[in-house]
Amino acid sequence: MNSYKKQVCIVLLFSVLLRLFIGGNLEFGNDEVYYWLYAKYPDISHFDHPPMVGFFIQLFTGNLYFNSELVIRLAAIVPSTISMYVVFLIGTYIKDEQTGFIALLLYCLSIYGFIIAGTFILPDSPLVLFWLLSFYFFIQVLPEEPSSKLIVKLLLAFLFAGLALYSKYQAIYLLFGVGLYVLFWNRKWLQNIFFYLGFILPLIAIGLIYYWNYTNDFISYKFHGNRVSFFSLRFNKNSFLREILGQFLYNNPYIVVMIIVMVIAVRKKKFQFNNHQQAFFFSCSLPLIITTIYLSVSRNTLPHWSGVAYLTLLPFLAVFLSERKQHIIKNLKIGLISFSTLLVIATFVINKGWFLPANFSEHKEKLGRKDALLDMYGWKQASEKLSSVFEEEQFLKLPIISNRWYPAAHIDYYIARPNKMQVYGVGSLNEIHKYYWINKVYPIVENEVLYITDSRNFKNPKELFENTFNKISLVKTISIERSGVVVKYVFLYKLSKV
Repeated sequence: MNSYKKQVCIVLLFSVLLRLFIGGNLEFGNDEVYYWLYAKYPDISHFDHPPMVGFFIQLFTGNLYFNSELVIRLAAIVPSTISMYVVFLIGTYIKDEQTGFIALLLYCLSIYGFIIAGTFILPDSPLVLFWLLSFYFFIQVLPEEPSSKLIVKLLLAFLFAGLALYSKYQAIYLLFGVGLYVLFWNRKWLQNIFFYLGFILPLIAIGLIYYWNYTNDFISYKFHGNRVSFFSLRFNKNSFLREILGQFLYNNPYIVVMIIVMVIAVRKKKFQFNNHQQAFFFSCSLPLIITTIYLSVSRNTLPHWSGVAYLTLLPFLAVFLSERKQHIIKNLKIGLISFSTLLVIATFVINKGWFLPANFSEHKEKLGRKDALLDMYGWKQASEKLSSVFEEEQFLKLPIISNRWYPAAHIDYYIARPNKMQVYGVGSLNEIHKYYWINKVYPIVENEVLYITDSRNFKNPKELFENTFNKISLVKTISIERSGVVVKYVFLYKLSKV
C-alpha cells in the first residue's frame, strides 16, 4: 500500500518538474495570452467563457504582481497536479491503490490532461480540477442509499460542480450525467430534499453568468449559439475528421482505443464491475464525447472540448487494464518516459526549429504563415527590438491598435505591458472579443496611434483603416530569428488623423 503512495509522489513530482520546464521555456500561445486578459480585466463573466481561469491567474500571480509565463502557468500546473491526485483517489476508492496508480499514469499520458489543461493556462485548467473533485464526491454518494452521513459530500459535489460550471460551459454535462444516473439507476435520491438543494450551488454560477449576459445583450449565448448547432443537415467532412483524429491525438491513441475496447467488453458482458459505479462513469462522460462528435458532423468543433470526459473515464479504464494486462504498470512507466522525452524535444523544436523544414516566402508579409509553432515563439524578441524603436521615435505615449484579438493579446502582453502602453482592438465584436469591453474602459482619444502586425497574421492597415486615418506609414520592419534564420517579420506602422 505505502509503495504505491511513494510511487504516486514520485510521479507527481516528476510531472511538476517536467511541466515547470515546459512552462518556463515556451512563450504563450494565442489562447493563453488572451486569457491573461481575464486576469488583467476581471469580471463576473466574459464574452467567450466564464471567468474562473482569470481568477486562478490572479490567485497564483498575486493579482499579476508576478507576471512571467511560468508564474502565470502555475495556475494550470498546480491545479492539474491536484487533479492527478484526485484521479488516483477515485481509482483507489472504486477498487484499490494499484488501480489509482494506473489511472494516474494514464492521466500523465494524455496530451489534454498533461499539457493542454495541465501546463497551458486555459479555462480547462480549473474545469478539470473542479469537475474531477465533484465526480470524486458524487461517486461516493449517488450509488449509495441516501443517508444523513452522505449529505456533506453531496453538497461538496454540487459546490465543485458549480465551480466547474463557472470555469467552462462543458461542466453542464456533469450535472446532466448526475441527473441521468439518478433518474435511471437510483431514484431514491429523488426523494431526498438535499439532492434538490444541492442544485442551488451550480445555479448560483449560472445566475452570475446569466446576469452578465443580461447586461450585455446575451452576447455569450449568441456567440456559442453560432458555433454550436444541434440541428443541421450539412455534413462538414473536415470538421468531423478533425474531431475524430483530434480526440485520438489529444487523449492519446492508446487510451482512446482501450476505452473503445472496454466499452465493447462491457456491452458484451465480458467485463463486469460494480454496475452502479459503471453506470455513473458512463453517464458523466459518454454524453459529452458523443455530443462533440455529433456536433462536428455539421459544425467546426475543437477536439479538447471533450477532454475532461476522457479523463473521467481513466479510473474505470484502470480497472479494466489491471484485470487484463500483465505488466501494465511497467509498460505505462515506459510510455511516460517516452512521452516526456517527446515533450522535451518538442520544446526545443519550437524554440530552436529542430527538424522543421526551411521556411521561405517571396513576400515578407507571408513569411511563417504556415508555421503554427511561431505563435509560441518570437514575441520576446519582438518586444526587445520594438522597445528600442519606441524610445528612439518617442512613441511610448501612443496607443497601439490591432484588428483581431490575436495577435492583439500577444502585442498587449509582450510589447505594450513592459512599455506601459495601451492596446485597443479595432474591428467587429467577433474579431476583437474581450477588447470590445476594454475599449469601453479605455476609449481611444489620441489622433495618432501605432499599428503592429506580423507576417503570421498580416493585415495591411491601409485596407483596414484608410477611412479612419489620413496618413499611414511604415515605421519599421523587425526580423524575428530562430537559430540564426529569419522565420517571420513584425511590422510597425504609425497612423495619424491629421
